[in-house]
Amino acid sequence: MGQKVHPKGFRLVMHETWDSTWYADKKDFGIYLIEDIKIRQFLEKELNTAQCSHIEINRYLGKIIVNCFVVRLGIAVGKGGARREELRKKIASLCESAKDVHLDFYEETKPDLAPEVVLSNIIQQIEKRVNFRRVLRQTMKRTLQQGAKGCKLMVAGRLNGAEMSRTEWYRRGRIPLHTLRARIGYACGVARTIYGAIGVKVWIYTGDEVPLRKQVQGAK
Repeated sequence: MGQKVHPKGFRLVMHETWDSTWYADKKDFGIYLIEDIKIRQFLEKELNTAQCSHIEINRYLGKIIVNCFVVRLGIAVGKGGARREELRKKIASLCESAKDVHLDFYEETKPDLAPEVVLSNIIQQIEKRVNFRRVLRQTMKRTLQQGAKGCKLMVAGRLNGAEMSRTEWYRRGRIPLHTLRARIGYACGVARTIYGAIGVKVWIYTGDEVPLRKQVQGAK
């Protein structure tokens, strides 16, 4: 069996970056990490209807800035920004290490190219007992129409209520997992059905990005 590597972690040095950016000493690192996990779990649950694509957390001295990218901006912000303020206060109660908490929302302009949004749509339809083959084909068609150069979707479990679990996947275009300059979005999740859990994985390839060379000081 081959050893699998996370597509984003594999490309961190090239053109990907971390979802959380901060520095902490050894004694504070665990506290900050647990707080980040709590923030993400809370926001993913609360912003389920707004379809959150990804969350960025930036920490400064006594300050946390949380940036959320969502498809339905109006639902996330609420009337007059009331829901945003409510979420900000709840996040502040989860974070004891920072007194000042900022929460900002940004609109996801291409939801069909965001792996987390595509994954959420697939899970919702499978849980509503829609035929998984139809869901995967329609999702893949929309993703390629939005400009993706390749897409791979995989489901595993008791598909359509079968007694034996199995794995099925569909792929269109290229998915160069070993090419470091390739921009590949990846997401995985679980659909909870009456027959059991069905695992879902999404890979979306949007093109290559060649990193710029860093100039060495003193070099001509």
